[in-house]
Amino acid sequence: MKIIISGLGVMGGSLALAIKQNLPDVQIYGYDKPAVLEEALAQNFIDEKIADWPQDCVNADIVFLASPLNVLSRHLQDLNGVVNRQTVVTDVGSTKRELSLLAQKIKFSGTYAGGHPMTGAEKSGLKAANPLLFENAVYLLCGSELQENKIIKEKLLPVLDAVKARVLLIDAKLHDEILAAISHLPQILAVELVNLAGALNSEEKPYFALAAGGFRDLTRIASSSIDIWQDIINSNKKNINKVLRMYIRSLENAANRLDDLKPDFETANDYRRQVPKTGKGFLSPLTDVMVFVTDQVGVVAKIASALTEKDIDIRDIELLKIREKEGGVFRLSFDSVNLANDAVKILENIGFQAFLRE
Repeated sequence: MKIIISGLGVMGGSLALAIKQNLPDVQIYGYDKPAVLEEALAQNFIDEKIADWPQDCVNADIVFLASPLNVLSRHLQDLNGVVNRQTVVTDVGSTKRELSLLAQKIKFSGTYAGGHPMTGAEKSGLKAANPLLFENAVYLLCGSELQENKIIKEKLLPVLDAVKARVLLIDAKLHDEILAAISHLPQILAVELVNLAGALNSEEKPYFALAAGGFRDLTRIASSSIDIWQDIINSNKKNINKVLRMYIRSLENAANRLDDLKPDFETANDYRRQVPKTGKGFLSPLTDVMVFVTDQVGVVAKIASALTEKDIDIRDIELLKIREKEGGVFRLSFDSVNLANDAVKILENIGFQAFLRE
């Protein structure tokens, strides 16, 4: 299999590492600036450089477009007429409707699948690449016809499954509407909240010195680059403006009744507890197991070793509660209920209290 990755930043670089780690027989070709390509070759991110873009893509099985959003449309047009239906061309852009409409407009010659892995990193560039970046991340693919597309099923889906992404099919227009609320709006809110506190901060009024977990959690993404985000905002401006206005109205409503926010808190708590019980499209929800542990050295290694011996893969792990010198609760996630049940039995046999989370 020949896979080409155009754009070897943190997303493209992480994808290259993940594929190499899980599909060692795949040949990975890279396309980027000369200096980036040389580094990618030296660090064994890729096997070969693309010397002639887009002609060298003619016999590729998959082309991942991991370039900045403002470059994706140009690359899609570059590939039109060069690749045929046997080549899957997909991107990792944060908005999907514009590219989807472009592919339809130019009657794209390849098999196009708009993609958006719901993951990222605090830093950018090849040096920030991480082979685990896609593991357990929801990977959105846009287009209702993709579920029945033979080329997608035979080429793209096995690769995404190998890097342990969790694929979900979604309409491109709906994607942009949803992401405006759950991704693009939070980015703007984080930036403006930091700016508000920063404008108030001074030696006499140490806002930042007193900022604790809540403020840090809410504003973690405020350090993101405007170079990336301005393209996203421009591409989805109508949806972002709509949801931003809705949020402003909800804040104004809350400001007018600060002595009676109990209904807001109760509703928010109910919404926050809602967890999807069934999958959609190709998405397979993980099954959680809760494990009570004592505060002892090596407890995590003991759990992992016992499950590894039985070929049971932990897809995600999180420490939920901890009390020093007493213990805590771990949440372990597995691909299926059957694997989770097997894990519970194994852990109970070595002395842990474990149960499936409903």
